Order: sequence, then structure tokens, then C-alpha cells
Amino acid sequence: MTKQTQVPAKPARWNNALAEAPDPREIRKRALIVAAGRVFGTKGFHNTTLDDIASALSVTKPALYRYVENKHQILFECHQMAVAMAEEALAQAMQGSAAPLQRLHDFVALYIRKITSELGTCVVLTEYYSMTPDHTEVIQRRRRVIDTQLRTLVTQAVDQRLIAPCDAKLAVFFLMGAINNINRWFTEGGAQSGEQIAQAFADHAIACLSPLPMAPAKS
Repeated sequence: MTKQTQVPAKPARWNNALAEAPDPREIRKRALIVAAGRVFGTKGFHNTTLDDIASALSVTKPALYRYVENKHQILFECHQMAVAMAEEALAQAMQGSAAPLQRLHDFVALYIRKITSELGTCVVLTEYYSMTPDHTEVIQRRRRVIDTQLRTLVTQAVDQRLIAPCDAKLAVFFLMGAINNINRWFTEGGAQSGEQIAQAFADHAIACLSPLPMAPAKS
């Protein structure tokens, strides 16, 4: 009886993006963006080539050109995805509690869950200035809308005497700066999960907004 030799399984093309899905092009493009973001996180944007990205997806480089024109477009799409996640997180938070501090807490937790679960170690949020000027303007415009809404929540918390007076603009810069740097050190399968980090950061975000001092009890 002839012994059969096992053939090693080939790497999954497009990271298992389903070809039979209703819109396989969009699914494959999203797989490309996520994989590219993770390669950027490992090698850095400027040291990453399209060949590296094609290798991560187990496809040929010409296959990538069906979805993107160049590496800068991939970086732009990474930022588009991250901003969309922030927009979705804020919309969800606004549909929940009416209390401004709870909405801020929910936004931070929801946004971090999204970026750590799908973008993972993607460098997307730290390679902001590597985009083209036109791409940067698009992302800045969308981010300004989010920032404005978050500043409104901080201002409402001050007006309702839930926290001490503060500069809402700087408070939001502080919160978003902390969130946007998570991808510098977050590792999938690390000591803490994305869910644990989301909860901890959401708690810290609210704790950093100074509560009003308790009025002394009347004797």
C-alpha cells in the first residue's frame, strides 16, 4: 500500500474574506485595509511595500490594484475606517444614557472595543501625517465633527455641575490623544484584552475630569 504524502495547507487568500458573500469586493477591500494596517504597525508605513501587503493576504501584487491605487490610498482607507468606527461609537453612545458623562464613558469604551477588535495593531492612528494633503483634509473634516460633539458633552457636564469647569477643547484632545495611541502598544493576545482596555480607559477618562468638591456638611 503506497503511503500518501500530506500536502501542507496553503495560507488563506484574502485572510478568508468570503468570495461568495453578497459583495465580495467590499469584503476583500476591508480585508486588504486591515491586513495593510497591521503590516504598517510592524514595519512602519514608509518601510512597507505593496509586496509586503500582498504577501500578508497571500495574493499577488497586481490583485491589490483592483481595489487601491497605491500605498497612500490604503493609509487613507485605514483612517476612513477608524473615523467611521468613532462615528458609530458616538452615535451608539448618544442613543443610550442622557447623562453627558455616561455618554462620554460609553463612547470611549465602544470606540476602543472597535479599534482593538478589528484594527488591532494597525498603525492607522499614528501615521496621520503620512497621508496626502487632500486625504488629510477629508479626515480632519470628519474628526472635527466628532470633536465638536464630544466638547459639547464636556460642556454639558460642566453646566450641570457634574465636573469642575475646564477647557472642553483640551479635555477632548486629552481623551482622544490617549485613545489614538493605544495602537502603538496594544498587542492582540497580550496580557489584557481589548475589552479590558476599553473598560479601564473609559473609567480613567471620566476620572480625569475633575469632580466638583463635596460641599461641607452643615453642622
